[in-house]
Amino acid sequence: MELRYEPEELTRLPRSVRYEKGKVIMIDQTLLPREFRTIELTTVDQVAEAIVTMKVRGAPAIGASAAFGLALYADTTKAKTKEEFMDGFYSAYERLKNTRPTAVNLFWALNRIKKLVEENLESPLDEIKRLIVNEAQKIADEDVEANLRMGHYGAEVLPEGNVLTHCNAGSLATVQLGTVGAVLRVMHRDGTLKLLWVDETRPVLQGARLSAWEYHYDGIPLKLITDNMAGFVMQQGKVDAIIVGADRIVANGDFANKIGTYSLAVLAKEHGIPFFTVAPLSTIDMSLKSGKEIPIEERKPEEVLTCGGCKIAPDVDVYNPAFDVTPHKYLTGIITDQGVVWPPFERNLKRLFKEQP
Repeated sequence: MELRYEPEELTRLPRSVRYEKGKVIMIDQTLLPREFRTIELTTVDQVAEAIVTMKVRGAPAIGASAAFGLALYADTTKAKTKEEFMDGFYSAYERLKNTRPTAVNLFWALNRIKKLVEENLESPLDEIKRLIVNEAQKIADEDVEANLRMGHYGAEVLPEGNVLTHCNAGSLATVQLGTVGAVLRVMHRDGTLKLLWVDETRPVLQGARLSAWEYHYDGIPLKLITDNMAGFVMQQGKVDAIIVGADRIVANGDFANKIGTYSLAVLAKEHGIPFFTVAPLSTIDMSLKSGKEIPIEERKPEEVLTCGGCKIAPDVDVYNPAFDVTPHKYLTGIITDQGVVWPPFERNLKRLFKEQP
């Protein structure tokens, strides 16, 4: 795969989350698009709360933030002995692990650092701390590199024309560039993306607040639509491909993504429109056989009962799943940082992981 562009050639946005000794710095996504502000977090509890309240969101960005939470612990702990340090480390690990249940990158990043620590328990305490901080930074850097590769792979297989996307899988959902965002940015730079349709993505409006904001910021031509307009836009022949992110892809190719994705997949099938998901290998959970096994987070009813802080419904019972599961039969392909996986997904995903070092 020839990488024609570097990250700074594709976006003007800074990294959504980064680490400086003693603080995790992230863009507060709850304030967008009204205000662009970075916040500095100095405790593990603050990082965990930022994940829960979606100040940071998107599976890869959550994973990097959790890793930086462990780095923050390593740099700020007052533990004097290795035993005290490990007690605090496992407490921080559990606190971060229990923030959100669906995004597999969260567990992947935390377990990667936990495994590294447990493999080096005989090392001096200062060395263990250094390993944690370095590994967290490596996770973030690898995410940017993976996004860049996905962008180039995806741009090779998506048709030229108009693309529709849902929720936000751009720079704000990753450390930088995005999964979907990298593909769109490479296509835009290549001149093959004519127009981007952006679903508003109720109930939290990640498409309207975040995707429309960041793609407009980078000069990508777009039109914002409400979620229930997508089918009509497809019927009018104004969509040439659909591309969405994923919070967890399982062994048979089923995947969880922001609520509303399944509806788009069914509509795409009806209208003969290619439908892709894009995610790094860290989002693929080969331990689960089908999407029926994916835990689905249910969020607070206030997200549905209000909009922008304003009450829009009476106090009635609410069902508010944050994600839905799209069966693999609706997928055209899975774009990863190691190439595009085509049907049959179960066989080809297994082969892809066997080929990894």
